[in-house]
Amino acid sequence: MLRRIRLDVPTLLSVIYAPLQPLVRRLHITRRGERRYRPEDILLPSGYVAELVAGGFTAPVHACFDDAGMAYITESGHKSDTPPRIFRVDPATGARDLVVELRAPSATGAATGAVFHDGALFVASTDAILRVDPATGDATDVVTGLPGGGDHQTNHPVIGPDGRLYWGQGSVTNMGVVGADNFGYEWLAADRELCDVPGADITLAGRNYDIPNVLGNPLTSVRSGAYAAFGTETEPGQRVQGSERATGAVLSANVDGGDLRVVAWGLRNPYGIAFDVRGRPFVTEHGSDERGARWIIGDLDDFYEIEEGAWYGWPDFASGIRLDDPRWGDGGTGREPVLAEFPEPSPPPPVASFETHAGANGFDFDRGTSFGFEGQAFVALFGDLAPVTTPRQVVPAGFKVVRVDPASGMVSDFAVNRVQGPASKLFHGGFERPSHCAFGPDGALYVVDFGEIKIAPEKGGIRMKQGTGALWRIRRLPNVPQGDRPPAARRVPFYPIQAAVVGGLLAAGAAVVIGLVRRLARRR
Repeated sequence: MLRRIRLDVPTLLSVIYAPLQPLVRRLHITRRGERRYRPEDILLPSGYVAELVAGGFTAPVHACFDDAGMAYITESGHKSDTPPRIFRVDPATGARDLVVELRAPSATGAATGAVFHDGALFVASTDAILRVDPATGDATDVVTGLPGGGDHQTNHPVIGPDGRLYWGQGSVTNMGVVGADNFGYEWLAADRELCDVPGADITLAGRNYDIPNVLGNPLTSVRSGAYAAFGTETEPGQRVQGSERATGAVLSANVDGGDLRVVAWGLRNPYGIAFDVRGRPFVTEHGSDERGARWIIGDLDDFYEIEEGAWYGWPDFASGIRLDDPRWGDGGTGREPVLAEFPEPSPPPPVASFETHAGANGFDFDRGTSFGFEGQAFVALFGDLAPVTTPRQVVPAGFKVVRVDPASGMVSDFAVNRVQGPASKLFHGGFERPSHCAFGPDGALYVVDFGEIKIAPEKGGIRMKQGTGALWRIRRLPNVPQGDRPPAARRVPFYPIQAAVVGGLLAAGAAVVIGLVRRLARRR
């Protein structure tokens, strides 16, 4: 029965928050704090050990290495009240120094990662790729005007075997339609014209959806169609022109920014990107949320091999399956196609899939023989954002590192918390939110830990707790037999317990208020 109930939490919260925004938007609360780091709370296969390299980062998202073996850690600046920054970290000692603070006009929004190439750092921000001189911190534009200001951003870049820059460009919306849920993502009120852009010309079916008018009276509605601005209807047969600055795509450019092109598209949020030992590109993709005008229940995060020129199905397919296919069950809404014609009748299926809402982020391939899994990908699973994007979640999903065998598609746990879920909520000192995996020149696996996320009622969204991010290292022990899987983590029904506790506190608070009101009434 629960699968049939419409639980669109972001839209509900946006409708409630919209009239309150003028009253509370001036409030400013900075969230800071310390965090426990206990490597022994991270379970690993036999023959491996976890170590803390450095802690105290604020919302770090990515790591890369220079030719001398120094690590560069990108702090995103995402909803954290600090600017995007890049630190140089000595993996041997954990000592760090600031390389650059990215501020407007050289960068806007958040930073998502960097790649070291030819003596420079190529850095992705919300809507641009920049070149940063690590010696001076000077930043220059490489590619600008990228459509990263919506739900998803311009994701971290890599250098391909051909010497070009490659990166994933996230979609503006959940499933193609700008809706009230995007108000809760804090961008709709600032950019009312923003919408998704296809990677090639498309024809629309002309389907439109009734949406609460959060930009006016939220008790009334507007009608919006796919690939159109909020409150804009579409017509059957309407053509939308494709662009090299497409959303939901893998893009590529020369290192000087020239020859920008779409490599592949139809991917909701191609977050992580890496090339394997044979030079083949792969990406992780975030599955859709249960929100907005169109959604399904149980969409998976995926691992795709990228074929040049291919369309992967978004926003009418998920994991290679049409949204209106019975395999997705009978829940959700708006599952009919918004495209009149599909660019490909059968989009390529994923190589592998992860648990729903696991948050498949950055990854890297084991390219050597010393770590023990040559050719396999190690993927950071950031973890769910229940109950906002997945109100039916019971046990936390993600919050660990898994390995993927591209040949078989098998996904196996590699580094897991002793209790499944984020450290701050489950009383352990392991991972909070793994955001990226990268192999260092020393052959060890480095894991960037994003840190704690807090609900921010005064913003109608979330904010990051400063100083709670970390860089971990996982290395193989010499002369110890190698295992292939860690001990199993404990799984607890955390979200129902959390809901019961919060509900109990609210009920207790309400009872106190009612009691005080009655007592005052008697005195009168």
